[in-house]
Amino acid sequence: MPEFNPFLEFLNEEPKTAYFSRSDQFGGQNNSRQQQNYYQNQFSNIYNKYLGNLGAQASLGVQPQGQFSEYLEDKVDFDQYYRENVPYQTRQSGRDALVPRMQWRIPGINR
Repeated sequence: MPEFNPFLEFLNEEPKTAYFSRSDQFGGQNNSRQQQNYYQNQFSNIYNKYLGNLGAQASLGVQPQGQFSEYLEDKVDFDQYYRENVPYQTRQSGRDALVPRMQWRIPGINR
């Protein structure tokens, strides 16, 4: 039988604590800085998916089960989630991902 851990209840009372306690997984297998930055702002989206999961259980007529910390452990694959939600071009480009390309238009030269 697993040993009682009083701090697990704290993770369930404070969902952000449970989420950011997994920050070591944010960078994925390659420890991508870009992926880490992406997850700094994804708490709301992932938590909303968790709430949607509970709602789906309730709509089926069963009592919703599962703590957010368990959901993060069992249902969220941070690498897969990143690949599914960030376009390939953005994932593969470095610093230029969020900076639009600039093109000079000089009359008579650019056609």
